[in-house]
Amino acid sequence: AISAAKVQIGRSAKFIGQQSVQLHGGIGVTMEYKAGHYFKRLTMIEQMFGDSDYHLRKLAASGAAIAA
Repeated sequence: AISAAKVQIGRSAKFIGQQSVQLHGGIGVTMEYKAGHYFKRLTMIEQMFGDSDYHLRKLAASGAAIAA
């Protein structure tokens, strides 16, 4: 269950961060702008305790059902 949550959180964080940078343009990646700070923070959270790919492989190895 924790690996499934980590996969979903990782995918969602990546999508939200990338869309935020696209929406705000170049200023979206500067540290003076909160969107850039949050994007970097989400990227760091994604890498902590194994990224989404690691947890997806872990789920596949355990035979757990994976939601699309």
